[in-house]
Amino acid sequence: MKKKRPPRRPKQRNTAFDHVRQMIVLVPAAWKAGRDGLPLERAARIAGARSAADVKDVVDALGAFDVGPSMPEDFLAVSVVDGRVVVDSALHLVTPPPLSVREAAALMAALRPFAAGGGPAVAAALRKLRRAVPAPFREQADELARTTDFPIDPPGEWADALSEAIERRLEVDLEYRAEGTGTAAARTVEPRALFHQGGHWYLAAWNVEKEEEHLFRLDRIASAVIGTRAFGEHKGPPLERYRTRHLYFQSGGERDVKVRLTGDAATAALERWPGQAARNDDGSVTLAMRVTPGNFLYGWVLGHGGRAAIEGPDEARAGLAERVEELRRLYAAT
Repeated sequence: MKKKRPPRRPKQRNTAFDHVRQMIVLVPAAWKAGRDGLPLERAARIAGARSAADVKDVVDALGAFDVGPSMPEDFLAVSVVDGRVVVDSALHLVTPPPLSVREAAALMAALRPFAAGGGPAVAAALRKLRRAVPAPFREQADELARTTDFPIDPPGEWADALSEAIERRLEVDLEYRAEGTGTAAARTVEPRALFHQGGHWYLAAWNVEKEEEHLFRLDRIASAVIGTRAFGEHKGPPLERYRTRHLYFQSGGERDVKVRLTGDAATAALERWPGQAARNDDGSVTLAMRVTPGNFLYGWVLGHGGRAAIEGPDEARAGLAERVEELRRLYAAT
């Protein structure tokens, strides 16, 4: 009689790792599908997901990415619309430009953890990155990439303790360095979540003393000691707001602003924001946006070099006119 083999244990899934790997595969496939998008069932097969529902969860969790400076056009958005994965981006997925040795090594090292299970998409990306390095320096870039490691989990001395406190819902005593002075102050918090945004890791936690939600950058935490007091339900607003493109929250000063664009700026607006831009009879384009009138809006309009003008509301037009007058006086004095 043959001896029965013990049943295999299900393989443990590294959720963060798998989500990133699946997104690496999904983005180019959905991009190639065009405006119609990629059906969820096909997306699940391409990404190696267990079901269409898993694909939707991945897209909801990692739906948008910032690339470069925080300007409206520097983004890559992935969403599920009518059962299809759709990529919306002002960027163009093209052959990478010539890279320095360090740039190529950093990108190859970041992809290295996904090479084994990433499929053809990751393999092709690695080949393109390597070809982007001038031939005499490729061997040096390969060696540098092999000796460089990029952590997937939250980094820092206190990440494990904070993760444990979040899981067990235990209060934590922090020493946190202020950005301006660098001095550390004690804070007692109820930790909620660790997340990455804009190149930094953050702890979202309820400040017990001030009774409000605070964000703490992990690299500014001087110490973290898990306490003994357990807390119940998490306090604070929904954590979904930390999954947006920018670490930005409504201030109450937002307004519905319309900007008229001409020339190349008009063409670019139609391509980048087809749902918010409308062509006018004279060939210009009116772009509607929800934004706070201030430095960001005024700088963006002025950056178009006369090809953009605020149509409304009046307070936004007046604010821009005041800013232009300030600049005129500044440069007239010099």
